[in-house]
Order: sequence, then C-alpha cells, then structure tokens
Amino acid sequence: MKLSKIILQIFSICIIFTACGKKTALEEPMQMQQKSSDHKWFYFANDSFAEVDLPQHSAIQSLKPWTESVRICDGNVTLDGKAIMLVNHLGALYFDKTDNPILIQDYQLFSDSTAGNLVFEGEIPYFTLVKNSFFNKSANQVQNQNQSHIIRLSTAQKMFFPVVTYGELNIEQAGEVTNTFFDGSDWFSSVKSTKNNKVSFHYIKWKSLVDLASVQPFSRNSDSASIKVSEISESSYRNLVTPEDFDKAPVRLKTLLKSIPKDFSFLLTCHDFGGSSPRYFDNGTDEDGSAASAIIKDNWICTIFNDGTTYFAGSLDGYPLINNGRTVAFRLPKLPQRYSYQSFVISGKYLVVAWEESDFYKTGRSGFLTVDMEKLFYSK
Repeated sequence: MKLSKIILQIFSICIIFTACGKKTALEEPMQMQQKSSDHKWFYFANDSFAEVDLPQHSAIQSLKPWTESVRICDGNVTLDGKAIMLVNHLGALYFDKTDNPILIQDYQLFSDSTAGNLVFEGEIPYFTLVKNSFFNKSANQVQNQNQSHIIRLSTAQKMFFPVVTYGELNIEQAGEVTNTFFDGSDWFSSVKSTKNNKVSFHYIKWKSLVDLASVQPFSRNSDSASIKVSEISESSYRNLVTPEDFDKAPVRLKTLLKSIPKDFSFLLTCHDFGGSSPRYFDNGTDEDGSAASAIIKDNWICTIFNDGTTYFAGSLDGYPLINNGRTVAFRLPKLPQRYSYQSFVISGKYLVVAWEESDFYKTGRSGFLTVDMEKLFYSK
C-alpha cells in the first residue's frame, strides 16, 4: 500500500486526497437522511448525468484509475456566486444558482486527457488537461506540441477554448506536463521527460505577457513571445504544492473547525472563490487520517470531509446569516461502504457535492448530490 501511494504521488498531489481514509470529523452532527425532499442524487453514465434515488442504485461502472474515470475532479464558485465543477473525461457542470446544471462538453478535448486545477484569472475560469502516461497508454506516444494544456471555459458561450499548448511552453516532443499550479499571478508546472528509457523531471515558471484569454494557440511562431518561460528548482516548485501545517491556515478556516479535536488528523484542500490553485493544510501525520475540501467566500465559508461531515458559517447569497454567523455542523446522507464525498460548490441556495465509489486509486460509480440549504436552515 505504501509503495503504491509513493508511485501515485509522482504523478499528482491530488491522489493524496482521494486515497485518504474516512474517519469521522465530528461525533454527533445533524444527520441528513438518504432520501428526503431537501436533496437529490445524480450519477454519470452514457456521456451525461441523470437523477437516481440512491448512489448505489446507479448504473454499474467498471473501476478505472482515477485519472481515466468519469468523476468530478474539481470545483469552485465564481465572483457572482455561480459554480463550476470539472468532470474528468466528460466536460464541466455549470450551476447558475439552480440544482439543474448545464453540462458543457467537448469530446475531442476531454476524451483522452485528465482534467483538473480549476482556477480563475480575473473573472475567467481556466483549467488544465494532462495525459498521464502511467495509466493512459496513448500518452506513451510522443507528445504533440499542439497538445492543449490550459483551457478557457466561456460560461456565456458554453464552450471551451484552448489557450496554451505544449508549444507555447517550449515542452519538448518527449515531454509531459504532470501538474500545474497557479498562484494568482504566475503559473508553475512540473514536466516529465523520457529519453533512452530514463525518466527525469524539471520545473518551469511561466506567465502570459498579454491577456491570457487573447493568446491564440497552435501558432507558435506568432505567440511564443507572449509566454515567458523560465526554469525553477525542484524545491521551489514543491514548496508551492506541499501541505502546510494547519496552524498556518486562514483565521476564518481555523475558526470554522475549532471544535475538531487537536489530535484529529486530516488533510485539507482550501479554495478561495474565483481564485488561484488551492492551498493544502494538514493536521497531524496519521496516514489513515481524513480528507476534506474547503471554500472561502466573502459571505460564507464551508468545509466538507469525505464522510460527509460539513461545517458552514455565514449566509447564502441573498439570505440572512445562519445561526447568527456561528458555525453549524451537519452530516450529508450516509454513503455505502467504499463511497466517499469529494469536491463541492455552493451556487445560490444549493450545495452541490461530488460523490464516488472507489477502490484505492480506482473509481467506479460517480455523481453528485444537490442539497437545498434553504429547506435545511431557513424553512424551519
């Protein structure tokens, strides 16, 4: 088990969060029922999504490595309170303050690439596409310099637009971007190269010298001057993605989770709404600790652990404070064994949480849960 974790961590820090255990974050929060009028279950199948009464009743899906499976791989909210969830190998779900999202698809872009790293530059959402050569056999072929890496999502047009390719980043033919981090100003990427059956890594820092949305890919001669690329050290890159001690987390986040015992181990992914790549915080060193996701918005903050334990403070857009601004805790409907909750977003009055069936690094069934928080907190 330990060796497998080490191998997977070479390709992406994200596996840390999907492979964590499912300890309980709070002993007795309010428990939501599996079936109730305040929430709906959805699952992915046949290149779309559909409603289902319970996750375990959705269509059976074969277990695939998490990089190659259809699953929600990231999510965040926009400056105006809308929400986006990336669906690996499928597209993106766009929530316009309803519980009925629009599925934006592009088979050519998503079919053989792993999506992730949803970020915002200004108010424009971007994300990355990579090909994982460990799990994706087609990625073992020589990479094309026209391969798209940074994609812009237009929520107005409901379309994807490739922005930065391997060519703009000066990635060699045998190179493979394994991960990218955006700090709100600069981008940082790890690049894997294979020559004479030997694997090596190097790390780059890059930035668009013009408005990133205006960069035209697939024409390297005219656009290469628009992207400034420089080499950085391995330690500089790892400092960006290595989890920090929870003591260094934002004050609002520590306040939200102050009721959790000090000896409770967890690893947390923290997003700022409409912002940069997430920061990671760990509390304790227990390998079997829990995993959680958090989003910090101006009027609310929320953290959800993989077992469904949820902490919320603040007010929904257009609604008064919940519990006078003090933290409320509740637990999402209990999932079957080997299922867990993952990324989440809040759009309008709806909390949307990804769920998936997993077996270590493989994912089977997957989908999302929508919760009407107005019914939970404002209609009683």
